[in-house]
Order: sequence, then structure tokens, then C-alpha cells
Amino acid sequence: MNGEQVLDQATRALRQHTDAGWVGLRDDVVAAAVRAFRPAAPVRGSSVDGELWVTSTVLVAQVRAALDGLADAAALRITCTTTADDALDRLTVEVVALYGTPLVPLATRIRARAADAVAATLGLDTPPVARVHVDVSVHDVTDDPRTL
Repeated sequence: MNGEQVLDQATRALRQHTDAGWVGLRDDVVAAAVRAFRPAAPVRGSSVDGELWVTSTVLVAQVRAALDGLADAAALRITCTTTADDALDRLTVEVVALYGTPLVPLATRIRARAADAVAATLGLDTPPVARVHVDVSVHDVTDDPRTL
């Protein structure tokens, strides 16, 4: 008997003794696998017609565009986390700030702009800053405004 025949015989024997549950996957395992390979997570929003879904990539792009006009800071990285039911939980904005810029007022402006962009994208009707949690982190400081 050659190797291919032995493998075929072993496969047939295994299939006879395997219960149906062995080949099935639990729903939570499938969901975790899908999230692991999905290029962008879905984020749930609302519209006049009901729920809407936006990818996290689109949401991040909208926030980045809203922050592009800042003269004293630039976004380095923007990430969002969602709850188990795909609602936005938190937005994190990492920035580089211009040297000498007061950081607390800068963070307040970034929070407001980011929250407004999220609210517009997801169709939130309540005051955005109260509804959207935005964490701002200064990761670098520069004295050259051209690098922003």
C-alpha cells in the first residue's frame, strides 16, 4: 500500500468515527475569525431610515480630514474601538504638537473637531462631545511647523 492509499484509508476511518459537531464551528469562533481578517471593523450609526454601517477606515478618514486644518498640531494615528454590538466606544487621536502650544486647549479643540466629525459621519443627533469619547495623546513635539 502506498502513502496516498494509507492516507485515504485513514481519512475514511476518521470520518466514520467523528461526530457532526467536530466539523461545525461555534458562532462566536466564526465571528472572531471574521473580525481578525476583516480589513476594517464596522461601526454602527443611525440615519433617518434606520441604522447605517460605516467602516472604521471611513470614520478615521473623516476625523483625519477634520483635523487637517490645525495650525499647531497634526494627527499621527487615529484609532477607534467598538463595543460587541459595533457601536463606537472610543476614539483615540495621537498627535504631534508645535512646540510652545498650550496642550490642554489644543486637546479640547481636537476633541471637539473629532467628535463633530464622528457625529456627522454616524448620524448622531445629541451633542457630539457628550456622546463621543475622544482620547488625545501627544506623541511628539516639533519646533518646525512645516512638519505638521
